[in-house]
Amino acid sequence: MKLLGKSASPEFWQNTVRNGECYKAFIADRMIIWKNDCEGKPIPELKYSAFKLFKVNGNRQIYEDVYFMRRRNMAAACHLALIYPEEEKYLVYLQDIIFSVLNEYTWCLPAHNTALERNNNVHIDLFASETGFALAEIYHMMGERLEPLIRSRIVTEINRRIFDSYFAGHEGSGNRFWWEKASCTNNWTSVCMGSIGCTTMLMRPDLFERLKPTFDFCMNNYLSGFGDDGYCLEGVHYWHYGFGFFTVYAEMVRKFTDGAQDYFKLPKVRAIATFIQKMFLSGRASVSFADGTPSLEFHLGLCHFLKSEYGDEVKVYSPEFSYVEDGCSRFSLVTRYASWLCEDYYNNPAPDNAPAEYYGADSKWYVKRTESFGFAAKAGNNDEHHNHNDIGSFIFAKGGRQLHCDLGRGEYTRQYFRNETRYGIIECRSLGHSVPYIAGCEQRFGKQYCAKDVVRDDGFFSFDMAGAYACEGLNSLKRSFTVTDKRVTLTDLFDYVGTGDITERLVLSVEPTVMGGKITVGDATVSYDESICTVSVTSEPTTTKSTCYMLDFKLKDGVREFKITIE
Repeated sequence: MKLLGKSASPEFWQNTVRNGECYKAFIADRMIIWKNDCEGKPIPELKYSAFKLFKVNGNRQIYEDVYFMRRRNMAAACHLALIYPEEEKYLVYLQDIIFSVLNEYTWCLPAHNTALERNNNVHIDLFASETGFALAEIYHMMGERLEPLIRSRIVTEINRRIFDSYFAGHEGSGNRFWWEKASCTNNWTSVCMGSIGCTTMLMRPDLFERLKPTFDFCMNNYLSGFGDDGYCLEGVHYWHYGFGFFTVYAEMVRKFTDGAQDYFKLPKVRAIATFIQKMFLSGRASVSFADGTPSLEFHLGLCHFLKSEYGDEVKVYSPEFSYVEDGCSRFSLVTRYASWLCEDYYNNPAPDNAPAEYYGADSKWYVKRTESFGFAAKAGNNDEHHNHNDIGSFIFAKGGRQLHCDLGRGEYTRQYFRNETRYGIIECRSLGHSVPYIAGCEQRFGKQYCAKDVVRDDGFFSFDMAGAYACEGLNSLKRSFTVTDKRVTLTDLFDYVGTGDITERLVLSVEPTVMGGKITVGDATVSYDESICTVSVTSEPTTTKSTCYMLDFKLKDGVREFKITIE
């Protein structure tokens, strides 16, 4: 089937993948899942007592651990059944777990389907749409190897849970899912609509023609959430997720229309495609603003595909920095790790330690990588996708890890996604970032709390961040970074006529050692003027069970300039 390309070819799986040197990591990953979670093990059960926990106390983890294990096991069994068709055990397990997934009360996560008072088992969220798409792909990739009842039930459940549910949202009152509306420009749009669009192309191509204007509308909405610089303000994790599903959809619709519709010709898509390579600071240490992650691995197949589209504009680093499976087992992306992988790119990666400097003119993210360290800082506003109150936050990475860190995403709970509780969480509040607090004032949430007068030049980045605070007497707070090949110099200038204390905070991933005017932070050294401040160190637990260290410089009365160097 041309829409699935290599994925639909038995020859690809049984010869190319099975025998290719560059596919060994993919097969090894599939085998680890098989041996640890599938072979000889019962299919894990999704329990009501776990389903209702989100409504009871906000916990997502217990139910989701089992939910994603089931999809991870289904994916691994499918891929192994394709690679080793002579081994009947893979097909037997695959059909058993498909049967079990088809029997689930809902394909939606409890966090997105909180109704416990009534039956609501066909609601569509990210993961319901992904599940429908995964089953549609398995249906075509496995073909007649699946027994008739399994094939028939896949069709029935996709019709009931995806198509009928989706169409019901467009009848009568014109009620639409929130992720279809023009106001939704984040990953939900690309994942939900991309998955439903691809499922429709595979299972109901006649309907796709009718619905195509809706899919076009939504995919253009998703792209409008990016500036022309192509930076993903949700964080690097969501570039993989949202743009990954966009890319899957865009490739498939190009095939469906015989090339008449080609999203990859759009300048903004080209810019977004180059985002991930700019986020590596030192080894796997990454830019973790918003709900990103301090340590990053990239999707090898996705990056290879983008390189095939845009050539040398896209840099793909060593496969040792890549992953096969991200924990949520997004079947379409895991499959395309293999089907989009290019042997030539695999064997000839770009150097990951080459000095570079990047700036997102729309996002106001600044990144500089030198031979000895990586650095990133951000301006922007405090109402971005997956927002943290973090204007002025910065990262210094050396030796493959963040030292001056941005904590990135916290544990996802009900409280994490409610504005009234989100900004009391260490990962999201400004006290969890390397920014000042003044007279006890933290930064505030809202688009009006923003940086102004942003200036960027080679090795220089500055802005006024006073607007991020609602602090009486604070007229301006000009933060600047001067970045050379050897060190970073941070300078803060305060126009503050209030009487409260000014405290400069640095958030660290390792415990610092304070020795007079120098502080050791792992492989880095911070130099400061000890005559203008007193220094204290505290530790804080994060919601993800790690520990961070808060290095606070309390400025003495009347001091209105603070400067440190990091090298």
